[in-house]
Amino acid sequence: MLTKRLFLLLYTAVLALASVFLFVKIQQRSLIIQLDNHNLSAAAYHVTLSKKETIWDVTQAIEKNKNIKNVQIHFQDKKNKHLTYFFGTGTFGVPPMINGSFFGTGTFDSEVEVAVVGKNYEKKLYEPKDQEYLKISNKYVPVLGVMGDKYSSQLDKQIFIAPSIEKSKQLTANNYRIIIDGKKALNRNVLKSVLDAKAVEHLAQKHFFINQDSWILDHFQELLILAALFILFVFGTIIWIISNGKRQRSLLGQGKESRQLLFEEWEFYALLSGLGTIFGVMGGMLITDLTNYIPLLIYNISGVILANIIYILVLRKRLKRSE
Repeated sequence: MLTKRLFLLLYTAVLALASVFLFVKIQQRSLIIQLDNHNLSAAAYHVTLSKKETIWDVTQAIEKNKNIKNVQIHFQDKKNKHLTYFFGTGTFGVPPMINGSFFGTGTFDSEVEVAVVGKNYEKKLYEPKDQEYLKISNKYVPVLGVMGDKYSSQLDKQIFIAPSIEKSKQLTANNYRIIIDGKKALNRNVLKSVLDAKAVEHLAQKHFFINQDSWILDHFQELLILAALFILFVFGTIIWIISNGKRQRSLLGQGKESRQLLFEEWEFYALLSGLGTIFGVMGGMLITDLTNYIPLLIYNISGVILANIIYILVLRKRLKRSE
């Protein structure tokens, strides 16, 4: 009996540990998807202006409005998909950095144009003294930092430029694809009013929602394996019930009440499966870099609860037949 209990403990721990690695994989995939989309969130808006304006006009309208806070604006070059003029106000999303720093709020009030580049440009930087430069259109632009992560993504090929005040007054915003993203969800109607925009629509990003190339489809393999882990959990539950059938019938034959036996058997199962899950999840959290534990905990807690319900239903049915 001790061997069986130890096996159940280890079995559930291994399944829980495997679930941690799968959630890490989902996290990694989600990060790559976001980086592929210029580090923009699923709530970003694509803005189409109704009249001719400069980048300076757009950024100042946003910056001066008290109802729009903590945003980043991307003016994406329509001819060069790797070039983006960047503006931010307040606290905005910052991509992972390999070295150096990203734009600070003071960067956007400068008379000097500066850039942050993806890691694919790291070896192309020119560093005469203590400052790195990237040659763009026959002009050397100071580089503040290099963006990137240990995973490859489209962000590695991107160049973000914070234009000088003078240049932002010269560049026509209508010539660029304007994307606005907030630290928190932005109000579409407020954006449209403030910018006197022709249209403000959610960015048709890939991979975030079912009707936008599907987050579920992008993580289908991991979700399928998570479902398989739950099935294995239930399978282990059924095997545990069957393996104890002979002992249970013997106890019933000795006059043990089926209700009391059901409760006692469930106590052991709940304790062992619960402890196994806790050990597996805690072990996985210690050896991985998972940053969001809530989905993992919800999955495992739900799995344990459902498996316990199945255990009670199946065992009760078997005990009634054995009476």
